[in-house]
Parts: sequence; C-alpha cells; structure tokens
Amino acid sequence: MTDHNLNSEIKHYTQWRAELTNVVQRMSTFLKDNNVTDMRTHHEFTSVLGSLADDRLSVAFVAEFSRGKTEMINTLFFGNYKRRILPSGVGRTTMCPTEILYDPNLPPSIRLLPIESREDDRPIFELKEEAKSWVETQFDPDDVDSLIKALQGMTDNKLVSKSYAQQLRFDLSEGDDEDSNIGLPVNEYDEVEIPKWRHAIINLPHPLLEQGLVVLDTPGLNAIGAEPELTINQLSTAHTVVFILSHDTGVTSTDLALWEQHLAQDGRKGLALDRATARRRLVALNKIDTLWDGIRSEKEIEAEIQKQVVGTAVTLRLPEENIFPVSAQKALVAKLEGDDELLQRSRMPALEQALANKLVPEKRAIVAEKIRSSITDIVDSADTIMGNRLRDAEAHIAELKQLSTKNTDVISHIMVKVQSEKAALENDMKRYQALRAVYAKETTKLARILSSERLEARIAKTKQLMAKSATSVALQRAVSHYFEQLNSYLDDAIMQANEIAYLCENITRDFEQDHGISNFSIRRLRLEKFKQEVTRLERKHRKLMDTRSLFFREQMSITNRFYDSVCNASRKIFERAHKDANSWNNNLMVPMETYVREHHTQLRRRLESVKRIHKASDTVDARLTELASLHAELDGQHGHFKELVKEFNQLLSAVPQVDENDQEQSAEILYWSHKSNF
Repeated sequence: MTDHNLNSEIKHYTQWRAELTNVVQRMSTFLKDNNVTDMRTHHEFTSVLGSLADDRLSVAFVAEFSRGKTEMINTLFFGNYKRRILPSGVGRTTMCPTEILYDPNLPPSIRLLPIESREDDRPIFELKEEAKSWVETQFDPDDVDSLIKALQGMTDNKLVSKSYAQQLRFDLSEGDDEDSNIGLPVNEYDEVEIPKWRHAIINLPHPLLEQGLVVLDTPGLNAIGAEPELTINQLSTAHTVVFILSHDTGVTSTDLALWEQHLAQDGRKGLALDRATARRRLVALNKIDTLWDGIRSEKEIEAEIQKQVVGTAVTLRLPEENIFPVSAQKALVAKLEGDDELLQRSRMPALEQALANKLVPEKRAIVAEKIRSSITDIVDSADTIMGNRLRDAEAHIAELKQLSTKNTDVISHIMVKVQSEKAALENDMKRYQALRAVYAKETTKLARILSSERLEARIAKTKQLMAKSATSVALQRAVSHYFEQLNSYLDDAIMQANEIAYLCENITRDFEQDHGISNFSIRRLRLEKFKQEVTRLERKHRKLMDTRSLFFREQMSITNRFYDSVCNASRKIFERAHKDANSWNNNLMVPMETYVREHHTQLRRRLESVKRIHKASDTVDARLTELASLHAELDGQHGHFKELVKEFNQLLSAVPQVDENDQEQSAEILYWSHKSNF
C-alpha cells in the first residue's frame, strides 16, 4: 500500500519539479532573447536550474542497537524483493552509517570506507570524492542473491587493541545500566571489537531511489558520537528523520541520550521542539507484536499501546500524531507472503502514509521557497524594465503626435527638451561612475569581512589555542572565543551591507528625482540567518562536548573533533554567506543600471527621430507607424512574459510557503543536500 503511496507522492513531486524547471528555463531564454537582463542574471538562472537538477529527497532512520531499524528499512523500501536485502537479525547489526541512493553515472555497487580512515582528518564528504579510499563491490541489481551477497560484508567487525580503538575515536566507557550501549566492551586480552567499516554507500537502481530518494541508516549513539559530521551536517539536514524505539522497553536512557544529543532541537534539554524540527521528526514504536501473546485481548493491547504512545510523546516533547506503533518484522512477513490482514495489523501502512504526507510536501515547500526567493527579484526587475520600455514608446508617440502639423517651433522645443534630458542624464551617469568606484570599494570590504582567508586564520588561531590549553575550561574558553569571533565577523558584515544599501538608496533616489525613473527598491542583504546557523552550530557542538565519551578523549582528539565538525561546518556557513553577499553585490544596482542604459538609448532615438522630422527627411506619420509597430511588439513581449510569470506562480502557489522562522533551516537543508549529494 505505502510503496504505492510514497511512490505516487514522489512521482507527483518529480513531475512538479520538471514543470518548474521547464518554466524557469523558458523564462530565462525569453529574457535573454529579448535583451531584458544581463549575464549576471542568467548566471542566477543557471544556478537555480542546477539546484533543481541535483535535487534529492532524504530520510534518515536513527536508533540504538536492537530496535529493528534495518528490518524497518527493508520493510518500507525493499518489500518488493521478497527477501531481506539489508543484513538484519541476531549478529547482523549494521554498525556503520549507510547511505542508500541511486546515481545513474555509477555502476550498481556498495562502496565501503575502512574504519582506519578515521586517522585522516578530512570529513567524509571530502573522502567521497577519493575513490581509492573506498572498497567497492559491484552487483547485479536484477539478481537478488548477488545483491544480498554484496551487502553482507557491511556488518563485518574486527578485533583491535584498546589503545588503537581509542585512537580511532571509539568510546570504551561502560554504561550506567544493563540496557546502555554507550561504550564498547574490552575483552580479557585488552581487545575491542569494532566495525570494519566507517561508512557505506549503496548505489541501487530502485523506483524510489531513481526518483531522487536517499535513505540514511544511522546506528547507535556510539557510532554517531564518533562521527560529528553526521550530527552537524547530515542528520540535522535530513528532510525527515524516523527515530525508532522498541515498544517493550519504551524510551531507555540511551534512547533519550541519542534523542537529546542529536535529534532534539539544537540539543537543548527540556524545551519543546519548534514547528520546523517537529515536522521532520517521526517516531516508530517498533515490536508491538510482543503484545500478541494470545493472552491479552485486543482492547488490552490497544490500551497498552496508547499508554506507551502518550508516554513517548511526553518524554520526547512531540505531538502524539508523530508517534507510530508498528511491527516492522510482521509487516515484512506480510509483504513477503502477501498477507494484507497481517500488514494492517502491523500498522506499518500508517507510518508509510506519514512518510508520504510529510517527506514530500516538506521538501516541495523548501524547494519552492528557495526558487521563489531566487527568481522573485529577477521577475520584478524584468517586469519593470519591460513596462518602462512600453512607457518610453508611449511617450515618444505622444511627442510625435504633437508634430502632426510640423510646427517648427514645436519641433525645436521638443528637440531642445530631449537634448537637455539626454545631456543631464549623461552628466549624472559620469557622476554615477565616480560613485561606482566608492561602491566598489565598499563591496570589496564586505567580501574581505566574509573571506575564507580571514576565517581560516581564525580557525588556525583557535586550533593553536586549543592545543596549548592545559584544562577543559581553557579548551571551552578557546571554543567560545571562536564562536564570538564568527558572530563578530557576521555583525561587521551586516553593518557593512547596510552601509552599501544606504549608498545605493541615495544613488537611486537622485536618478528617480532628476529623471523620473521608476522607483527601484534596494533589497537589503539578510545575513542574520547565518548568525542563527552559527548559534545552532555552537549549541550542537556544546552538546557534543558534553557527551560522556568526550571526557575519555585526549586533548588532540578533542581538537580534531572540533576541526572535523565545527570548522568544516563554519566553512560552509561562511561560504554560503560570501556567496549570498557576492550575488547581492553583483545584482544590487543591475535593475537601475539596466534601465538607465535603456532610458539613455530611448532619449537618443527620440532625438534622432525629431531631428529627421525637423530636416524633413522623415514624416511624422511614417515614424508613428514604426513606433506603433514597436509598441505592439513590446506589448506582446510583456504579455508573453506575464503569462510565463503566471505559470511560474501557479506552480508555486500550490505549495505552502515556509514559515519565516523555518527559512534559515530550509536554506541549510538545500545547501547540504546539494553539496553532499545527500
């Protein structure tokens, strides 16, 4: 049932995205063909089209060990294979984070990153580009046995010394209770069993994966804690996260630690999740079949399930409608045997439907908001320019109609008037060029404030301070100072951007007053969202620093952990801020400059037209005929453009807009989903 529902939703989304891509492409071509915008604007179109082409939907499954997570993924996505595709069962726990996706440019295969790669300081998204770092096994996707055999190795473990396990950032501390999975046990020979692989990527042609779905299988608190990149980048930017609990145990201490540290809003305890985070969090209370003991009545089973649902919702501070009691194992059996009654009793269709209803609409809203914010300014600017072209043509026609009697005095008066307007505009354009130099100097300052060189110097200084720190307090002080500096850089950038906007507003106001040019609003650069991202990053890092395993790490390990997670995430935040500022700088004055050029061209043409009539080398009627034809052409172009805009807006209007409080997180999600192919 759900395969069809989710597949149907993704198909509708893919169709919507294709239609949106088509209208954006036609809009770009139309504006280019009619010389309405310049190359900078078309670079923005190219960026938007590239984002649509690379777009993917991501859903992450997170759970402590033995919660039935892998069985659930098998049930949800691979029930049609009539076999367990991902290794599942006693002794077959997936120990490494696994991405399941489809890239048609690569052969069907599983790529495994050896655990020894943790000795490399580079994050996983960089190692993805280095084929030699991975062990690849190809398989025949049409041969289920070949597929299953290729995937068996992903659960392999190996014995290493205790010291080497610690060097690879494994937590060897003991848990507080028998249910705890924090820390790996050390045997009598001081050896530790650790996963053989650090990360797995399965490239599988599958109907849902082929349409852009990416599934992330993330095991356990210990595995996540050892990979800060998972928390900082991937988990926080998944479009939907399914957190899996066992119904018979409820929320254990390690489940709660995993939730609080890595899935709750910014890791802040005791606070309800905001709407954006709550929408992307589903909880599966798995193994409800343990209640089917033949002793309890259906009413008693239902009461027990409801009690657990309420308790879970209170503990995790989630709405009850986000909690789904299910039996993944019975659902898989039902799909393998075609037992619809058992499938309904497993309650899996409800979770499947929730995925369809939440994953796709959430992603669609995020993409729509991104495209809307990227294209709106272009549309407004183009509409203004085309409207001004029409008004210029109408003004010229009105002038020529006054010349129907060929009154010499009238012609001379109009000629002097147009010459005066043209001369005044040319003088102001010279003055503007002088101001442009000041403008360029100010924009250079903004670029320098957000430059990668400045950030790298701060990162190097912070690492140096951390290396010299003799106490945990000193380490925390160095990190706190780092975040203070990041916020200071962004505050400086906000102040500088406001100065630039104020300068531009003065320039445009002068042209508006002196030449009757339409009111061009200066769009402010909004960098506050990046400050919010830095704040979220700081909270996440502080939560990572508070985990028990941190106290057992050496100072260099803490520094490397900071570098792997925080520094790389900071680079991406500032890279995006710099990109936004650069795009803003490049396009800020384009609408006015474009119209001033066009206005100058129209004045020159009007002057030439009046001169020809004055010299009797042309007739008013002939020129009016030409202008009437030009006006009709411009009117037709404007009408066609409005139809394109209407089609564009209709595609977006069917999608709920993202709340203002959610937009920053949405931008972050889009960036990372494209940047990391996740």
